[in-house]
Amino acid sequence: MPKTYAISDIYGGNQQLIVLLPALNIQSDDTLIFLGDVIDRGVNSKGVLDTIIHYQTLCHVILIKGNHEEMMLGAVHEREYLKYWLKFGGIETLQSFGVTADLQDLKQIPFTYFKLLKSAIPYYENQDFIFTHATPLPHLPMDKQTDDSLRWRFIPLDGQNAHISGKTIICGHSAQKNGKVYHQNGLICVDTFAHGDGCLTAIEVTQMMIYQAFLDGKFNIHTLKPH
Repeated sequence: MPKTYAISDIYGGNQQLIVLLPALNIQSDDTLIFLGDVIDRGVNSKGVLDTIIHYQTLCHVILIKGNHEEMMLGAVHEREYLKYWLKFGGIETLQSFGVTADLQDLKQIPFTYFKLLKSAIPYYENQDFIFTHATPLPHLPMDKQTDDSLRWRFIPLDGQNAHISGKTIICGHSAQKNGKVYHQNGLICVDTFAHGDGCLTAIEVTQMMIYQAFLDGKFNIHTLKPH
């Protein structure tokens, strides 16, 4: 039976990604969903994009647009957007391509990478799950969500109600600094602070299997407990 995996907030951490992905034993009919913020902050955003491009030849890959992809794409057209992006990890991304923090150098990045980022979609939905970068407003259907709720909205501190669709939301963006997957009211967040001192997490949604690669080389596999 084909499996669906989701990974979020890699932040240029290709070293962890290339440890995590082989452990999933992905087959050609599986679906691999990247939930956004694959770039910035870490040392090898180019490497992450290369890895995603490679996996496009191995299985079905879906890329969701995160706020960092939005910022990088916006930086191409607006100098003020460029300044904003550079403050939040854009410098590291440019360095991974061997270029400087300048608009002209940004445009020298090969088109293949911009093509990949432009292919990112706002969200992905199947029969049982909705995959998105940030935390959708629970009372709105997905086609009525705003750019803010799709890419910038964090999980409220007091939690939130289940989504109106009745489907489970799989998201990132809200860093869980304890390294544990968030699971409340039909909302699962797999951003486990990979760019900090946490880990990079993948979830296989059919069996709710959690795979985690840590910076020190450790690896953990466990089942997400029902909540």
